[in-house]
Amino acid sequence: MKYSHFMQGVLLSAVVVTAVSPHSFAAASTQPGDRMDSAARLSVSSSAESPAASASSTAALGTAFVQVAAGNYYSVGLRADGSVWTWGRNLLGELGIPDTTAVSSMVAPVRLNTLPPLNSIATDGYGYQLGVARDGTVWEWGSRPGYVRETQVPRALPGLSGISQVTTLQKYSLGLASDGSVKAWMRDQKSGDSGQPISVSGLKNIVQLQSTSDYIYALDSAGSVWKLTVNTSENQLHLSVPVRIQGLPALKQISMQHAYDAYGIDSSGKVWNWSTPASSSTGKLYVKPVSIQPSLQVRNVYASPGYALLVSRQGELWMYDGKKGRSAVKVKGLQRIVSASAGDTHRLAIDAKGQVFGWGANNWNEVGVPRNAGDGMEYAPVPIQRPITIRINGSLLPASFPAVNKNNSIIVPVKSIAKELGGSLEASTTQEGTSYKLQYGQTTVTFRPDSAEAAIQGQSIALSAPVSMINGAVMVPASLFKQLGCQVDWNPNLAELSIQGK
Repeated sequence: MKYSHFMQGVLLSAVVVTAVSPHSFAAASTQPGDRMDSAARLSVSSSAESPAASASSTAALGTAFVQVAAGNYYSVGLRADGSVWTWGRNLLGELGIPDTTAVSSMVAPVRLNTLPPLNSIATDGYGYQLGVARDGTVWEWGSRPGYVRETQVPRALPGLSGISQVTTLQKYSLGLASDGSVKAWMRDQKSGDSGQPISVSGLKNIVQLQSTSDYIYALDSAGSVWKLTVNTSENQLHLSVPVRIQGLPALKQISMQHAYDAYGIDSSGKVWNWSTPASSSTGKLYVKPVSIQPSLQVRNVYASPGYALLVSRQGELWMYDGKKGRSAVKVKGLQRIVSASAGDTHRLAIDAKGQVFGWGANNWNEVGVPRNAGDGMEYAPVPIQRPITIRINGSLLPASFPAVNKNNSIIVPVKSIAKELGGSLEASTTQEGTSYKLQYGQTTVTFRPDSAEAAIQGQSIALSAPVSMINGAVMVPASLFKQLGCQVDWNPNLAELSIQGK
């Protein structure tokens, strides 16, 4: 499907979609497994203020999302509690989850449990991510160089501290230090290891960084925009002298569409669009910006090749197709939006409650909901599936498969949980089909796929939901472990499931 055709469909849908009710963050309190009443290529550190600070005060609830990144067929989200969740395509190891390189996609958000609490995230759009921890260190995860089904699990980068924001592309990355200075480093395209950071001279009092192609853009505290080029020849990082872009008003935030086209927002909330030449022999760049939707007061702008998303100060979301003289179109079905992310083929938005909505191409579940049986598109914004945290004996479940609410029952990856509880799961295949045997202590449970019945020590019991397969994992209702004598608790406010072994 060509991108232009996709954009036409999305712009049309923005006119006809109906309102979507936000997904509740406080579902009715129930027992786990029982019925419940409710269930870019560019850096996404695109605001001069901290993503966490830009969200509504309701984001104090740990489950509220404060930042999202719409990558190429996958998504990444950061919550107020500092946890990072990924979903969508994993064909190239984009999600950074261990032991699942054979799993091509994740249908629901899965938590990266080995990351420390983060303050911000960034993506190159193609599967490589960076995050800034609350202690100022920088962490990486996702695709390794080359088109191989291999992932880099989360790990800290050496030589970096006191960082507040990052931006990254495939070959290089940059970090903004708390004092307004900038660090840059390469990523070896064979080993995947990052080199020693170097200081970027000529930039000071910087509040926001953006990178695209071979160019870096930096916004300083006075509202000026600076541009420099990057060259990685001979396995070394070469940076040009930063040049101030003249002709722009003082800006509060910038977002780059690609190497030359850019957007910015001034203090009055007006959006500006401009293009910059590839180079300047005089050391000066002068541009003539054009005002976009002058009557609209905008809080943030998020650019992607072919379009941009505008978040108004009233919490509305608008889409601009990048064509001069055209007006932006309001995306219906969304309200009280505080931030967004513009991907190549799908997009994400966060409302004041911290709920993430997605729409666009969903062939790899990148929107955050199961792919529909039709064309795989979500033309109207839909709330992503609610992320669920699992703790076993007080510790985060190290497994890389999500728990999901399916047909109003919480179902969980049985093999991973059994392993942490000291049990095991075995499969056997006969002429009658596949069956599973769960061994926990002296107790044996048998069940079959798609069946809502199981047998404990040979005695038949009913399950609150059928056994199913999701992303290659065998899923059972969480209440099954309660029937095995475990203590099973559900915290609806945190969407957290706790299982304590007997």
